[in-house]
Amino acid sequence: MSEDEILASWDESVGLLDAYEPLLSESQRKNLGLYFRYNLSLSEIAEECGLSRAAVFDAVKKGLRKLHHYEETLHLVRLTRASREAVEGVEGANSLEEAREKVRILKEELRDGI
Repeated sequence: MSEDEILASWDESVGLLDAYEPLLSESQRKNLGLYFRYNLSLSEIAEECGLSRAAVFDAVKKGLRKLHHYEETLHLVRLTRASREAVEGVEGANSLEEAREKVRILKEELRDGI
């Protein structure tokens, strides 16, 4: 994954980090946290940790792969998003029947997606 691809999926990566950070090693938590939460460059992280820029890039890339693997397996981010959408759909419904229909559709989407 190139740096451009990482930046393009910044928000998704932060969401994955929020959900699965406890499952990462201490080193991965530190590198990904410095990169995504504190917006440090790879060079700044390398200097902070006494590593090469390439080593930090590899660590960030490997950590992101792990986060994506966890999401593919556990679906926590997707389920949280779907739950939020369900609540918003029910809150915005004009009738009880419309609310039930929105919940039914979301349940089907969740069941099909897992």
